[in-house]
Amino acid sequence: MIFRSDSAGFSLVELLIVVTIIGIIASMAVPNLLRSKAAANEAVAISYMRSWTAAQELYHMRHGVYADADNQLFDEGLIDGHAPADSHGYTFSLDNPPGYKYTWWGKAVPDNAGETGTRWFYIDQGGVIRWSTSGEADSNSLPL
Repeated sequence: MIFRSDSAGFSLVELLIVVTIIGIIASMAVPNLLRSKAAANEAVAISYMRSWTAAQELYHMRHGVYADADNQLFDEGLIDGHAPADSHGYTFSLDNPPGYKYTWWGKAVPDNAGETGTRWFYIDQGGVIRWSTSGEADSNSLPL
C-alpha cells in the first residue's frame, strides 16, 4: 500500500542529491578562492615593497643615509603608512647596518606559507624585487 500526501514537497533522496551537488560545487570553488586570496596578498606585498625604493632614495637625499625601518619613511611622509607586523598575510622588515650610506634591504615573509602567500620577497637598493618559493628570498633569488 502506498501512502500519498496532498502537500507538495521534496523527498529525502531529492534533498540529499541537492546537498551533494552543492557540496561538490563548494569543494571546487573554495581552493580557487584561497589561491586568489594568496595572490592578492602577494600583490599587496610587492606594491608595498616597491614604494620603499623611491622613499629610500628621498630619505637618503635628506639624511645622507638610508632608513633602517619603514616607520622612519612614514615619519618623513615618504610612504603612506606603516605595514603592521601582520599585513595582508605577510610580515615586512626593512633593514640596513647602522650608518650605512649605500646599502639597504627589505623582506616580505608569508605568515603562513602556502595559505597567505606562496612566495617570499626581497628588495635592496637596486630596486629589483626578488622572490623564492622555497624559503627566504635574498639577492641571488629570481627577479620579478
